[in-house]
Amino acid sequence: MLTASDGSTWEVRSDSVPLAEHVGHTVSATGVVKMNTAHNLKEDAKDAASDAHMKKGNTEHGHMTITDVQMVSSSCK
Repeated sequence: MLTASDGSTWEVRSDSVPLAEHVGHTVSATGVVKMNTAHNLKEDAKDAASDAHMKKGNTEHGHMTITDVQMVSSSCK
């Protein structure tokens, strides 16, 4: 799992990038979001619920195939 700077979480995979080498690091990741339209609609609905003072659930996450990773820091912040 990858946690983005906005707090969203992503299940990531890659056939070309050695992700295991970056466990525990802060990274900049580039990739392709699977089912991008559906993911964006879910995020918009969660934001609307939050704006209406309803609890914004964080149990769902996006899916991304990573194409490139650059290490920013050797530790998580």
